[in-house]
Amino acid sequence: MAEEQKPTKSELLTVFCGMLRSVTRPAVTIIFAAVIAQVVVDRIDAPQWFIALAITCIAWWFGDRTVRHVKEKKKGD
Repeated sequence: MAEEQKPTKSELLTVFCGMLRSVTRPAVTIIFAAVIAQVVVDRIDAPQWFIALAITCIAWWFGDRTVRHVKEKKKGD
């Protein structure tokens, strides 16, 4: 019978970080979107740094996912 290999600390850390990222991204995106919607609807003056941060984060995350998707699609062909 083959002996099971236990995951190393670095593998566990990688899995934990992946799980944390998969939970954090949607939550932060929803918070940014809700605040931006409130700013638009109620015509509130939001700090420019917040709007810049929100747009940068959301664009980065969706861009990252798009690039990964395209690379995986090309790899599969």
